This record gives sequence, structure tokens and C-alpha cells, in this order.
Amino acid sequence: MVSRTLYKQKVRQFQKKKLPKGLLNSVFSSKQVQRKFPVQAALHIALDGALIGILTIVAIMSSVALHSQHLWTKSFTKLEKTRDLNRRILESTSIIEGYLLKNQKLSRDLVPTKAEDLIYVDRPKTEKTEKSFDKTLKTRLLAKISAFPMKSGY
Repeated sequence: MVSRTLYKQKVRQFQKKKLPKGLLNSVFSSKQVQRKFPVQAALHIALDGALIGILTIVAIMSSVALHSQHLWTKSFTKLEKTRDLNRRILESTSIIEGYLLKNQKLSRDLVPTKAEDLIYVDRPKTEKTEKSFDKTLKTRLLAKISAFPMKSGY
């Protein structure tokens, strides 16, 4: 019991004394700690390296995430602009088509129809097609061009 009380008194006296900074550095220097506790010092060095590595990885991953978010935002903005331009082109095209169909003489002759009003025509016979082979190249070409249906609009 006597030793404990003496120890407490010495500790209190030591705590009350102001130690110079040079003494503090010499008492708690890393070389002395490494000599006294080499395993603990190595563990601290390893943990310090791991913490620095983790902080570096967090910083790198944060910058990668922010950069990819920036790139995604730019791409999405371009996509929105493209969609808006596509919509405007479709609207302009439909307005121009409507104007052309109103001012075209052929469109006044056309009437709206239903599927029941359609008439189905049989294929022409092969005899008529054989006669067209006898004609000259120029007349056959003109006949084929004139046979193509003309479509107005889309």
C-alpha cells in the first residue's frame, strides 16, 4: 500500500511539472517507441498506410463518380435537345405536307375511304405481258415508268 501512495504522489508531481518541449520529443520519439514496442510500431505504420490508401481510393472514386455524373448530364442534355429537334422537324414536316396537300390539285380528287370500299383487281394475264416483250426497249421502259403509282405525301 505504501508503494501505491508513493507512486500516486510521484505521478501527481510529474503531472504538475511543466516539461520542456525538447524533453517531450525525446520521451515520445518514434525511434524509442519502435525499440520498446516493435510489433505495435509496425502495426501503427501498417494502419497509417492503410488509412492513407483508403483516403486516396475514396478521393479517386469520388472524382470518377463526379466526372461520370458530369458526362451523363451532358449526354442527357444532348439527348433532350435531339428529341426536341426531332419533334420540331416532325411538326414542320406535317405542316408542310398539309399545306402541299391543300394546294395540290390531285388532293381535291381524293376522298377518304374505308376498308370496305376498296376494290380488289385480279392480276393481268400472261398473254398481255408477252406482247410487251416484243416492243422496243424505249417503249418498254416508258411503259414501266408510267405504270408506277404516284404517291403524294408519305
